[in-house]
Amino acid sequence: MLLHAVLRQNVRIEPAPQPPMPDLPRHYFKELRLQQFRGLVALARWQTFSAAAAALHLTRASVWQQVRALEKELACTLLRTRGHRVELTAAGHKLVEIVAPLVAGFDSVKSAFTSVQDSLPQTLVIATAPTFLVYELHEPISQIHGLFPKLHLTFLERNSPAAIDALDQGGADVAVAALPESAAKRSSLNFTPLTTYPFTLICPPRHPLTVKKRITLRDLSHYPLILPSNVTYCRQHFDSVLGRAGLLQKLNIVLESNFLVMLFEYVRIGMGLALTPLPPELLSQPEASLSGVVLRGIDHLFGIEPLYYIHRKGEFETPYAAKFRELVTTQRNTSGRLQIKRPTAVLPELPRLKHM
Repeated sequence: MLLHAVLRQNVRIEPAPQPPMPDLPRHYFKELRLQQFRGLVALARWQTFSAAAAALHLTRASVWQQVRALEKELACTLLRTRGHRVELTAAGHKLVEIVAPLVAGFDSVKSAFTSVQDSLPQTLVIATAPTFLVYELHEPISQIHGLFPKLHLTFLERNSPAAIDALDQGGADVAVAALPESAAKRSSLNFTPLTTYPFTLICPPRHPLTVKKRITLRDLSHYPLILPSNVTYCRQHFDSVLGRAGLLQKLNIVLESNFLVMLFEYVRIGMGLALTPLPPELLSQPEASLSGVVLRGIDHLFGIEPLYYIHRKGEFETPYAAKFRELVTTQRNTSGRLQIKRPTAVLPELPRLKHM
């Protein structure tokens, strides 16, 4: 056993020799080679370096270098100069016969593709939360539809973490999502700040907290609560703040929903208080326009939630995607709010539910 161990420690087992890598064929139609062929074809047509260079929007020296590179590659003389004019050799004529159709084909690709491009489907998939569709994207979506009537829009209604995942995994073209300042931004995505939503308390009218001068964290533990689900960033932040205050286990959570209209409706029927980030302009709405609820800002307790326009890095951006990004990110006033004309009914009415 000892000898076996010594042998195992001292004997080196050499890996089997690997066969040499075969020489890979060179790719003759890279952009540089195509330019060389294009230069030779232009010389065959225009018969002077100056005229060929003008036709190709190049310098005379560039065309000369392209042809000389071809001659070196093919090991033959392709043309001879006769004063200011050039004359193709027999090899040059034969090469032009071969490559001229290829050059013409390459040069016609863009125009041929452009002629059929309008018949191809134009799509833009937007991953975002329903709240952002209503309050942040209403006007940009209307505008992009007017600019690109054939554009097929698809909304992926997702909470912010799921919207970012959908974008990162290729299931969406863009996302508009919230991301806490403490959360890491993915290196594969571009994040453009849009605005911020303050944390807000939604109360029924005449609730004691509607008139309390300053709401505290402990106040929230005294009443039934309606909250976004724990997969959302805002709920995770809410739980973190209450947990540090030692109040998380004292909460009475009676309902979870990620749909803003549900939060409003179940506050209206008296199930509890709702807490969620909201567009700041809602806080300035008259109580009558909020149809049965009262809003109190509690950003002194929970801060604000930043909102971003997000798209993938290093990916070609279609003209309509670029225009949509421009509409969303530039329609802001000096305070950072998007300048959006919203529908008059900011809070859609649901059929009245009976009190339980």
